[in-house]
Amino acid sequence: MGSCEGVQDTGVVGEAIEADGVREVYEAQHLRLWRAVAVWSGSSEVADEAVAETFAQLLRRGDAVEDPAAWAWRSAFRIAAAELQRRRAEVRYELGEVSLPVVQSEGVLDLMRALQHLSDQQRACVVVCDLLGYSAEEAGPLLKTSAATVRVQRMRARRRLRSLLEVKDV
Repeated sequence: MGSCEGVQDTGVVGEAIEADGVREVYEAQHLRLWRAVAVWSGSSEVADEAVAETFAQLLRRGDAVEDPAAWAWRSAFRIAAAELQRRRAEVRYELGEVSLPVVQSEGVLDLMRALQHLSDQQRACVVVCDLLGYSAEEAGPLLKTSAATVRVQRMRARRRLRSLLEVKDV
């Protein structure tokens, strides 16, 4: 997200307060959110678009959003899911096009490929809890579900990932 200053320059005090609130959420969450969406979607481009659109919408909504951080997390994943669905309708999505600004070992690429075989909810639970370090209790509100659902989906996802990543002796 480029800058919130444009909204503050309007001279309307209410808009400046809203922009400051969004800026605080952006500064606290955007990098972790981008990483989570990038791993979840398998695309840095989708993550760029989803996170930018999320914060643009949050800025427009202002005080109408009760919990801006949780709203941003839910919205970014929904926007990314819609973008992936749109792309799949146009052209088959390939994980090989991923370009993340991290060192990519073969193990990391294998994990990212395996994550694509999980349901959206399972992938979100694994990314938010295991990659970002949130507890199930913290992840539940971010993903708009219960902590129990996060634990169950995460357990199922880990079981599936173990079978997908299992090294077979030849």
